[in-house]
Amino acid sequence: MTPEGLARTHAAAFGGNGWPEADFARYLDDPGILVHGTDLSFVVLRRAGPEAEVLTLASDPHCQGKGLATRNLERALRILAHQGVQDVFLDVAEDNIPARALYTRCGFTEFSRRYNYYKNGTTAICMKIVLSAASPADKTT
Repeated sequence: MTPEGLARTHAAAFGGNGWPEADFARYLDDPGILVHGTDLSFVVLRRAGPEAEVLTLASDPHCQGKGLATRNLERALRILAHQGVQDVFLDVAEDNIPARALYTRCGFTEFSRRYNYYKNGTTAICMKIVLSAASPADKTT
């Protein structure tokens, strides 16, 4: 993975509103950040003791709908579980139905909402998964 490739995919996935290459360069060098996948489909998570947070998940539009994001997230969750992470959190825009479905398939559940969270006034749905032997994160994919 390269910062350039990650930034390019992130911009394509988020309608041109992607994060800069410099951010991805820092993430790739940070031992507290897990970047899992490829330049075309990836997930970025930040670890903090027994917890982690999904910072972003992106797939190139030409790669969407092929299960890559699901596999990347499930594999990243397995890695975190092996590192002792117990809980993983994320925020997702209420109107991002495909992402919400992906997170639900992977075992995340809603626990709260942040109204008018995003710049455009969209509500953020706060989701969480508890990593355990029963979670989808432990499936073999």
